[in-house]
Amino acid sequence: MDEEGHLLLILHEVPKPEDEEVRRPFLLWGQPDGTWKSSPSGGGLAGLTEHLASYERAIHDLDDDVEAAASPRECFEMMKRAQPLLRATRNLLTVLEAARKARSDERRLIVARDKAIDLERGIDLTASDAKAGMDFTLAMNAEAQARAAHEAGEEARRLNRLAAFFLPLATLVAVFGINPPAEVLGMPGLWAVVLGGVGLGAVVWMSLLRRK
Repeated sequence: MDEEGHLLLILHEVPKPEDEEVRRPFLLWGQPDGTWKSSPSGGGLAGLTEHLASYERAIHDLDDDVEAAASPRECFEMMKRAQPLLRATRNLLTVLEAARKARSDERRLIVARDKAIDLERGIDLTASDAKAGMDFTLAMNAEAQARAAHEAGEEARRLNRLAAFFLPLATLVAVFGINPPAEVLGMPGLWAVVLGGVGLGAVVWMSLLRRK
């Protein structure tokens, strides 16, 4: 806001997760006599310099955490931290650019604007790294799940083949199993039945392999 020699800049302090999307203001007021005041931290343009430094520290810490993130949940948490910081930094750059145009003779505002450009570029790269990290970890997890599903399918296929091989024999054994073992062993043609069951199982097995 630029009116009658007064210049008021409305900025945001560094957003934090515990703020729950509630933004805290940082105000910088330039008076007609050339003096500057700031709130909540004092110092005028010196307070603005510290304000920019707080953004730089936050971006640096977030960049380190993004590098250390190893799971999709961790990467998602980094993105939740990065997006508010990215929006606040872009707002910071927009306001300082307007202030530079309004006070083109104030060199310290030009320096602050240039610093804001570096901050906006830095947080944009960090946010992109966080998203790329989440996409990569999601792809890795999906690949691991697909591999595990493939291995489980192979195991199930082996079990099905074994079941198909022994199904005819198991059916015949169940039929003969209603008699006492001594009678079953004394039956003529018992071994022919057993061999027939094994042969049928082999036929079923070979049909499965041929279908594959």
